[in-house]
Amino acid sequence: MDILAVADIHSRIGYVRRLVEKIGKVNVVVIAGDITNFGNADFALHIVSLFQKICRNVLFVPGNCDDPKLTRIGDKNNSINIHGKYFIVNNIVFLGIGGSNITPFHTPIEYSENELWNMLSKLLNISEVKKYKVKILVSHTPPYNTKLDLTFLKTHVGSISIRRAIETLKPKLCICGHIHEARGVDTIGETIIVNPGPLMRKQYALVRISGNKVDVELRTL
Repeated sequence: MDILAVADIHSRIGYVRRLVEKIGKVNVVVIAGDITNFGNADFALHIVSLFQKICRNVLFVPGNCDDPKLTRIGDKNNSINIHGKYFIVNNIVFLGIGGSNITPFHTPIEYSENELWNMLSKLLNISEVKKYKVKILVSHTPPYNTKLDLTFLKTHVGSISIRRAIETLKPKLCICGHIHEARGVDTIGETIIVNPGPLMRKQYALVRISGNKVDVELRTL
């Protein structure tokens, strides 16, 4: 399975168009939040829809800078909102959690750790989710205490609940964003965690899953 992973677009629609023109067909596009820079839900869905040119399955979660209405919007055509939900592609189950843990900036979609864990635990306990061997968690916020939640000030600001979910579920892969300066790849146990970097800075990632192997290539437009 070939996955195009992007995050933190922040309304840079021109970069989306350039990326779509550059990338060939993929099996899944994953958008890990902050589709807009405080834009409305309709604009976010328009940006998401641009990826349909290269893929049937465009999965997204909202970020903390997106319109709260986006958390409640269902699937539109082939744009699939997996916030608090799951979606299955080729025997791989994708689970989603959008927004962020509490920040100092009072952005539109923020949750307490208890709220995040309540949403995540419901997903983790779904019987259909449990039966799939390969699971991918899509979260806007990175898990706590990794290379991917480290700010310029060298402070870990990720979510304890998302880390707990990874340790419990043991997904093959977690795709996240949120911390622009923390682009990279890390692991928790056997779970590979990827922050593709902000597309607003022309950064993205290509992920290939083949059997038990996960290859990640960080790229720039």
